[in-house]
Amino acid sequence: MELPKYIRETPQGVTLVIRVQPRSSRDEFIADPNADQLKVRITAPPVDSAANNALPKFIAKSLGIPPSAASLIRGEKSRNKTLLITGTDAQAVAEKLRAQK
Repeated sequence: MELPKYIRETPQGVTLVIRVQPRSSRDEFIADPNADQLKVRITAPPVDSAANNALPKFIAKSLGIPPSAASLIRGEKSRNKTLLITGTDAQAVAEKLRAQK
């Protein structure tokens, strides 16, 4: 099975390329397998790193992994972010994202 473009396997773990929409009405993601980025809506505002802190927690909860396994590695001041997921592989991440739809 082919992985979406926004999921990449690296030596450190799995990276997710994400486009964040803060101040949404609810926490959710829109996983389009043909898109370059995973779209994630977060209820937290983009103030005082609230959205940056909420994003890894939401992704970890959605994937069923410990919150410490998800960390923001790029895009702290941008809507385009890269998250590093450790302790799993790209295929497992893709399957869990598909199951969340």
